[in-house]
Amino acid sequence: RPPQPPLAKVPLNGYIPYVPSKPDIRNLVQCSVLSFARKMFTFQIEVYTTGLLISGTYDLPLYRRVSNALNSGMYRYITLHDATIAPFSQPQYTKQVPQLLVDWSNALLVAVLAEPPPPPDFQVEEMPPRAPQPMMFFTTAFALRANFYRRPDFDLAETLERTNDAFLAISNVHIFPLGVGQPVARDFACLNRAHIQAMYAPGDPAMPVRKPSAPGASEG
Repeated sequence: RPPQPPLAKVPLNGYIPYVPSKPDIRNLVQCSVLSFARKMFTFQIEVYTTGLLISGTYDLPLYRRVSNALNSGMYRYITLHDATIAPFSQPQYTKQVPQLLVDWSNALLVAVLAEPPPPPDFQVEEMPPRAPQPMMFFTTAFALRANFYRRPDFDLAETLERTNDAFLAISNVHIFPLGVGQPVARDFACLNRAHIQAMYAPGDPAMPVRKPSAPGASEG
């Protein structure tokens, strides 16, 4: 039998020094934790402000939709990697930077260009049923035609009043610049509710308008 190391003396603070005699399980667990911590889910996004068009990759340590990440309110500034920044009206004048801090509060719209597949154990959070509502939104920089998802038991105004989300999830998005620029289409985006100046639902029946009577017409 090989000689065994002497027993460690227990100091007054009760701490026993760790003397490994078998494969270090704690190191294996630590490596697994570090490997899990390094796992990132990378999204390709665009950020539209009043005067800028910004794009880059956005990393999340836990998988969730970009709209959920925005509405979590955890950070005001987020980091984009391999980013580009350009004037909104002149996107051809692009500046590339390896890393860029972006202030969410100034974003009018955040469009998702590409997202990673969810992990195998990802569970979709159960939500009340939603009905797609075609909408026109207007901000200071552009008009939007998109599908907004509202609860079928609420009208549009009540849906907006009841939500606490800073960013509204919209799909089938068409962006029409109010100034110089070409229309752009995106599959999914998040619209900053604080920057919506006006909106309406296309196809809603108009309110009846009473036509004025002709001068001198007799009242019956």
